[in-house]
Amino acid sequence: MKKLTLFSTVIFSVSSLFAQKAWITPDPANLDDSITIWVDIKKCERQQLAGTTDPLYMWTWAPKEHPAGHPLNNGTWGASNEALRFNSAGNDLWFYRMIPTKFYECTKADLYSKGINLLLKKKDGTGTVSGGEDKTEDLTIKIDLPVSGPKKLYPFPGLVLKDTLSISPEDVLSIIYDQNIETNDTLKDKSDFYCVVKARYGMGATEYFYFVDGDKLTAADKNISALVPQMMMKDIGGGKFRFSFIPNKLFESKNSQGLPLLSIKYRVMRGYIRKTFDIVAESPEYWFNTSK
Repeated sequence: MKKLTLFSTVIFSVSSLFAQKAWITPDPANLDDSITIWVDIKKCERQQLAGTTDPLYMWTWAPKEHPAGHPLNNGTWGASNEALRFNSAGNDLWFYRMIPTKFYECTKADLYSKGINLLLKKKDGTGTVSGGEDKTEDLTIKIDLPVSGPKKLYPFPGLVLKDTLSISPEDVLSIIYDQNIETNDTLKDKSDFYCVVKARYGMGATEYFYFVDGDKLTAADKNISALVPQMMMKDIGGGKFRFSFIPNKLFESKNSQGLPLLSIKYRVMRGYIRKTFDIVAESPEYWFNTSK
């Protein structure tokens, strides 16, 4: 029982590590192309906006704040600019699409060095004396420089955009893990790897089909090999491992309504989780080509 409690503490700390208030997709991003900014109100420290059905607006000041009169100026605290209105994805998850270099009229270097700084607020952010202002705390989204060269995790067929596959969920998809460029010493000499996949069917933060949620592991999930034996990766030699599947077939038993799958998200991990280092750090999400 003591071991189980210790495992629970370790796993829940991993979950909290990946709990983000604000982020962008795709990540890494082409800053001259469209990105989506996401804000999860449930993860914010200030909860004045939790559960609201009122429109929410971005108030942003970095990498650059536009002056009064500019079409993308924040507006005033009592009346936000309609051009900065976020969209609701449900369940307190909000999003806004932009081309960062065009929106901020800045260079990529500005975005890499300063990130995106913003908060969400109601049209009138004044709030009340007792409840405080109708806003989140200040949020910072760090934007990492693009990484070139070999990737630790990648799909086949490859991506046609930063995070978009060339195939539909009816096609065969392979996930490859290249152990040769793993920096986690615990994983370098192991071979019992599983690709724990979940499939998105909606834009909400919890709208996934899964057998095990690799991003929110619990103590009951430690025996991965027993829970999802169908997700075992094959050693294909040369320090690489592969998991091939047809997404629609893999999640057929979970998707009784036949909802269209929008993306897959996955984490690679060992067959039995003893500690956080038994899990590959990255958790990519790839969107399907719905135009096929």
